[in-house]
This record gives sequence, C-alpha cells and structure tokens, in this order.
Amino acid sequence: MSSLRYPAVPLITNDPYLSVWSCTDHLYDDVTRHWTRSRQSLIGIVSSGGRSYRFMGSLSQDNFYADRIPVIPQTDVKVYPMHTVYTFENEVIRLEVTFMSPLLLSDLYLLSRPVSYISYRVIPLNGKDTDVSVYIGVSAELAVNTPDQSVKIFKTENGMMCGRGEEGILAISGDDRRIDWGYLHVFSRPGKKCGAAHINTIALRLDRRHPEELGDNEYDDGTEVKISDTFAHIGFQDDFTAKASGKGGFICVGYDDIHSLTYLGRPIDAYYRKNGDTFEDICKKALDEYEDICSRVAQAEEELLHSARRFGEKYADIISLAYRQTIAAHKLAFCGDEIFFISKECFSNGCAATLDVTYPSIPLYLIYAPELVEGMLNPIFGFADTPRWPFDFAPHDVGQYPRLNGQVYGLNREKDEFSDESQMPVEESGNAIICTYAACRAKGDYSYFEKHRECLLKWAQYLIKYGTDPENQLCTDDFAGHLAHNCNLSAKAIVGIAAFGKMLEAVGEEERAKSYLETAREYAKSWKQRARSGDHYRLAFDKPDSWSIKYNLVWDKILGLDIFDGDIFEDEVSFYKTKFNRFGLPLDMRSDYTKSDWLMWSTCLCEDKDYEKAIIDTMWDMLDNTPSRVPFTDWYYTSTAMQVGFQNRTVQGGLFIKLLSL
Repeated sequence: MSSLRYPAVPLITNDPYLSVWSCTDHLYDDVTRHWTRSRQSLIGIVSSGGRSYRFMGSLSQDNFYADRIPVIPQTDVKVYPMHTVYTFENEVIRLEVTFMSPLLLSDLYLLSRPVSYISYRVIPLNGKDTDVSVYIGVSAELAVNTPDQSVKIFKTENGMMCGRGEEGILAISGDDRRIDWGYLHVFSRPGKKCGAAHINTIALRLDRRHPEELGDNEYDDGTEVKISDTFAHIGFQDDFTAKASGKGGFICVGYDDIHSLTYLGRPIDAYYRKNGDTFEDICKKALDEYEDICSRVAQAEEELLHSARRFGEKYADIISLAYRQTIAAHKLAFCGDEIFFISKECFSNGCAATLDVTYPSIPLYLIYAPELVEGMLNPIFGFADTPRWPFDFAPHDVGQYPRLNGQVYGLNREKDEFSDESQMPVEESGNAIICTYAACRAKGDYSYFEKHRECLLKWAQYLIKYGTDPENQLCTDDFAGHLAHNCNLSAKAIVGIAAFGKMLEAVGEEERAKSYLETAREYAKSWKQRARSGDHYRLAFDKPDSWSIKYNLVWDKILGLDIFDGDIFEDEVSFYKTKFNRFGLPLDMRSDYTKSDWLMWSTCLCEDKDYEKAIIDTMWDMLDNTPSRVPFTDWYYTSTAMQVGFQNRTVQGGLFIKLLSL
C-alpha cells in the first residue's frame, strides 16, 4: 500500500489534450478531470450478488442517479511510471482497476499512439465462482472545449466514437483549453456490450434493481448531442464469471486528432502516421498488442525503478508521479524528415516548444531517447532560420499550442513586432547550446551540431559579448521579474560558451575549440571573484547579501566541462543547508517559493548525501501535504506546500537528473 497521498493521480495521459486525472484521495470522490481541472468524466460501476457499486467518478449533482449508487471502498492506490493501480474491496469481491499509458521512450511509434488502457480484475473473496458485471464509461466531454458544444456519436468496428470531426480543426490556440475537433474513440475486444447513453440511463440500467441492460444504444448512429444537455457517456459492460483466481478485461480510450499541430502555417500530424498508418490501424494494433505491451511496460518500469531506488523509495515515488506527466505534456509529431517533440507550457501561457521549458526537461530524454531532445529543438532552429526572427539570440518559443507559427512571447500583435524588453537573450541562447551539446554527447554523434552550426555560432558569440554580466534581462524564472547582473544566468552563459567549444573539439576543430574553452575558463575565474559573498555566491553581482540556487552550474559537472572550481559547488551546497523551510529550499532570498526541477538539480552539484536526502524528503512531503490538488506542480511555497502556479508541466523531466549521474 502506498503511503504517499498523491495531489493528483494520472489516469489517461497521452498528450496535452488527452489527459485525464483524479484530483481526490478516492477515485469516486469527485468527477475525473482534465489537467486544467475541467470536468472530463469517467464512470465505473461493478455489480455482484444483486447489488451495484460505484468505483469511479461522480457527477457531483443530486439529480444524477449514478451518484446514488453506493461506493465499493477504495483500499489502495499506487502510481507507477506508466500505470496506476486502484484496489477496491467489500465483503464480496476485490476489484483492481489499472490505468496504463504505454509511454515507452524506446519505441517512438508506440509513444505517439494516443491510446490508453483501462483494465479491471475481479477476485471473489469467498473463493467461489461469482457472477459479476463491470461497466466503464467515458464522457463525450473529452471531445469538447466547453460543455455548450455538441458532438456526433457513431458506431465503429470495435466500439464507438464521438466528436466534432474537422469542424474548427486547429483553429484556436491557448492554455486553458481542451481539444474540440477530431474524434474520441472507446473500443475493446469482442464479447462486451457497448453503448452510448445519458449517464442517468446508464446508471439505471446497471443498477440491479432495474431489469434493463446496457445493450442497445440510446443514441442512434450519427446522433448529435449537446454535452451540457445530455452528459453522454460511451461505455462497455462486461458480464462474466470470476473464478477464485480472478478474472477481468480491458478497454481502450484513444483520440483521433486528424491533424495535431500547425508549423509555420501548415498542418502536421502525429508521429504514428509517418508511415501511413490510419487511426483505425492503431486501434487494431492497440487491441492485438495489449499483452505484449503490458509485458514491455512492466520490464521498462522495473528497470527504471531499480535505478531510482538507489536514491531511496521516496525518490522512486517522485519520479513515478512525474514520468507520464512530463512526456504527455508533449505531442510527438513529424515535419518532413524531422521529429517534432512539442511541449505545451501548461498552466502558464500555453507557449509551444518553449526553449526554457525544454532545458529543464532534458535529463529524462538524455537517458532514454536523446533524439527527442533534438525533436524539441528542431522547431526552434527552423523558426530562427526564417526572416520572422530578427535577433542574434535564440527564440523563446515557436508559437502558442497547437499553432507553431512563430514566437508569441513578447510579441506586439498589433504592430507585428517583438519587444526587446520581453526577450530572454542570454537564457535561450545558453539553453539552445547546452541542450544541443548534451544531445550530441548522449548520442555520440555531432551531425546535429554541424547541421545547425550557423545558429549556434551566432548564439555563442552573443554569450561571449553579453553573457559574462547580463543586462537587466529575464531568465527562465521570469515570474520573479527582470534582474540585472544575474549570477546564475551568467553561469549559464559561461557553460554555454564551453559547450560550444566542446562541440568544435568533437568535430576536430581543436584550435577554434581552444579559444572558446579558454574564454569560458577566464569568465569562470572572474565569475568566482565577482559573485563571492563570504561563504556563498550571490544572486546578483551587485547585491552582496543576496543568494540563490545556482542550478545552471550542474551542467559543468554532468557534461564534464570542468570550467568552474570545485569548491564553488561545495560552498554553495553547504550554504543551502542553512536555508531550508519545512517543504524545501527557497529558490532565492526574495521569496519562500521554489522550483522542483532546480531543487533536484542542486543535489548533483556535489556529493552530499545529507543534502540530497533533505531535498528528496521535503519534496515528497510537499506532495504528501499540499492542499493544491493538481497534477505535480513545479512551483510551490516551501512554507505551506501550496501551489504558486504551474501544473502538468514537462519540466518535471528534470527530476530524473539523478539517474544521469549513475
């Protein structure tokens, strides 16, 4: 039994639109929700011994019959990297319900398939064969942005689908938004009853006090329904005899988005379509490959958790909760012959392919799929090469999800021009270079550097000119506002210059490489002198009594640059140990809030097991105690564990940085 009280539990997690969570302690306490907390209802009812019990979902309104069906008590919930297991039990049966999203980083085709599994298993507690019925329903709410919209419901070969088709496809971008084009599919292997009906109709049919069965559709093939009027659910009912050893089945939930993104004005598709597969093809494969996928997921999880447990069970809990979130806040697509792995800046501004969101997320992908780091960078390089980008530093983003038509951060739409003040010149240029070097180094192949050498050279020159003592610029922690003479930002610039030198060295340009590496070392020596403040290093060069977490320094160690003196890292960590609050170390002295990614990065600055344990323990305690019932926030108060902002963000890939050190 898990001892961690999860702030939110991942159920269906495939991409920024197909993302359903439970934000309560019990699966039946409230309606299930999209990561934005908009309702996206899943309903589960089990019947045995002439009685029905609700195990999943609620409609939270007295006029819905489903809420009058008593619950079967939940006894456990456990989150693993790619699946979540709930256990329910009464005096008659034990019910296990599993939600699996097979986000295997070793298989990009499978990763890109927008299909999740909901499986169930019933074990009679009397040791005798027992007749049972399990119903799982998925609301048409998953196919609309707002409940005032309508969908059409259709039969399919193996189930049913609903949606708005190509109406409004990729028409609108934004943050707090759900998909409202394409089709939601619910399907399974033969042998189960399938139908679509108003939730009250379903509940009445499943309640054993009523003679009706799910059987026929309440809605005819092609019926149009308004979500707010009908609360239509597509569901499967499975009637079977559970043996003493248990028996069950599964259904699939998938989403055909038709086109996934636009890039520079043209639509692009999910990666699984690269070789011509249709959505119908992947539905068939999802059913046929279920047992094999379960086995592969189990093996991959075992290997990942074995590595994670070297840093303790609490660290394993943390990365288990983060894994699906960080991957599913992306969309894997293809554009020409390139992979696009597009992040959505969730619960922030909805920006797509944000470079300073890519930067913290890369540790997970460097370990298992460095080509996905290139997939994050590809749209950045592509946009930077267009006349639309006028600057000699790297862009912040390439649009607002799902429309990747050019940077929107700092864009004055009326004048169609960018504000210099709202850019992140040193931040994004350093990010682009560091991420490129990290990906090339992980792959052992520097062709990607060669391909984008011109951009990277321009950005490295920018860092040399402006990075040693940044002007009043924004950094990735832009919520804290502009800051001149930012020591941590300067450290990023120096690491970026050294990383560029290392890439030159790797392709045989040793003399040019030497120049960049020597410049980085000179800057690092100057940095140490100017940033020193007694027993630690400053937030800003001109603020003697200030301090901050120097998370950017971690790449000097991980990438083997050896630019900064080792005592800097030890002194910083020793100082951090004096600044803890109940739920962790603040980001700097200006506020008691912090960032989970930067906290975990700081544990890799030096070998200090006490500090490492303190960071992991307080982060676990934050998850266990936070009053903010949202997908794993990365920005929270260290005094209260309350969310400041941000949720469901890709940056939690940064929590895997411990595994890079193995």
